[in-house]
This record gives sequence, structure tokens and C-alpha cells, in this order.
Amino acid sequence: MRQKTISHLVYPLETVLDDSIGCAVWFASRGTGAALLNNEMKEYTSTAKVVLTGIGADEQLAGYSRHRVRYKMSGLEGLVNELGMELGRISSRNLGRDDRIIGDHGKEARFPFLDEEVVSFLSSLPVWEKADLTLPRGLGEKLLLRLAARELGLTASAVLPKRAMQFGSRIAKMENGNEKASDKCNRLQRV
Repeated sequence: MRQKTISHLVYPLETVLDDSIGCAVWFASRGTGAALLNNEMKEYTSTAKVVLTGIGADEQLAGYSRHRVRYKMSGLEGLVNELGMELGRISSRNLGRDDRIIGDHGKEARFPFLDEEVVSFLSSLPVWEKADLTLPRGLGEKLLLRLAARELGLTASAVLPKRAMQFGSRIAKMENGNEKASDKCNRLQRV
């Protein structure tokens, strides 16, 4: 599956991270699995034609662990620079890959956190209103989203630490555990 389909969709990207995310997005966007219905697990296939992604939330709201590192090393100014760099490269780094992968299932990808008005609004806020990295993990990053979740009654979700899709799905652990995310991925070699 990987060499026949996913490697072509991920191309020209070729890292271990692209492989892990590519596989996780491909399987998730199929929309097939199991659902708990009337206290019984049943096979389920979604009829949705649109897939909403969270791309842009981490990049604008300091959601990655590297943002904590940058904040500790360089303060708020360093964090602001890091967030700006990440938002600037998101189109070449993520959008094409995820759009092609989701589209492979005949579905359309939507990126609400990259909506022009959302990006403009978030850009107008000082970084300390979007994140407070002096707070513990699971509280300070993506602070605005956590506060909104809490306001909507999603209190348990509001304090969960971030878990990247490739780790939450366990796809990243299914392969060579010695690989680094930035390594060139041999599994993506095209046939």
C-alpha cells in the first residue's frame, strides 16, 4: 500500500515524518472503522465528503514541544519568530501532502485554522494571549483552543497534552524505532 499509493501521494516529500503522517492521514480519511452503537461495536463507514484538519493550530498557537524549547532558549521574541517561520512554510510542508492524501479517497480537505480571517485574527493577537508556555504541558500550549473547549463544556479534552497523529495512531512505532523524523524514509522510495 505504502509504495503503491502513499509514496506517490506524499511525493516530493520523503522523510520518516512524512511517511508516518501520510499513512495516518490516509487511513483516517478513508472513513472506515468501528463505532459504538447501542453498546455494541459495529463496522462503520462515513459518508462525509469533507475532512476537516487541524493544520495550522499548532503552528499559530505554539502547540509543538519545540515551541517550549524555543521559548526557554529565546523568550517570547524567539517564540514569535519560530511561529512566523512555521506558518510561512506550512504550504510547502503540509498542505499539498495532506490534500493529495485526503483527495485519494474522493474527499475534500478543509483547513479551518488556515482560513484567511482566522489567520488574520490570530496574527493580530500577542503571543501571550495564544499560549502561556510557563504553564505545564497540556495547559499552556494552544491556550485559546483550550479555553474555548472549556467554555463549550469539553473540560476533559481541554487539559489533554498534545499527541501527534502519527504517535496517537501508533503508526510511528510500527516501523524502525531508531529512525528520526527528519531521516530520509526508505519506505517511501517510489517504484
